[in-house]
Amino acid sequence: MKKPIITLLIAAIALTVTAVPAVAIDTPELHIAHEAYLAAKAEVEHEALLLDLQNINGPYDNDRGEFSWAVERWRPVVEMYFPGDRIDWALRIIQCESHGDPTAKNPHSTASGLFQHLASLWPERAARAGFAGADVFDPFANIAVAAWLLENGGPGNWVCRARR
Repeated sequence: MKKPIITLLIAAIALTVTAVPAVAIDTPELHIAHEAYLAAKAEVEHEALLLDLQNINGPYDNDRGEFSWAVERWRPVVEMYFPGDRIDWALRIIQCESHGDPTAKNPHSTASGLFQHLASLWPERAARAGFAGADVFDPFANIAVAAWLLENGGPGNWVCRARR
């Protein structure tokens, strides 16, 4: 975990503890501290998820060097949902669309997550893929819905093109 995040988390907790008397008073400082705490907590949870994936995937051993660790770390999840002959294809799409960042958001559209699903299409596709109500930023749901979409709509659903 990065040192600034730890510092931010400690500061947020300290501010929250000192800013909350016996009867909580709603102040802008309390809101700022709470937001900082939530952001730091989300970062810690995200880092824990990545560590879990690294433990599942084992050491990074991509001898071909085709994918960065940011992309390669998703291989075990991609293997859960994509057919064997489409795993590298899916990783190439992740590399092109989001560089392996599950929180990626296209600044020019509503495309989000690892496979850059559009907000207007996500709820229906997620439901049809068996992930109703899932957040587009949930990497497991994002990958599973992409596998469903590939099977039910083909590779033309992505702007990025990957050789098979």
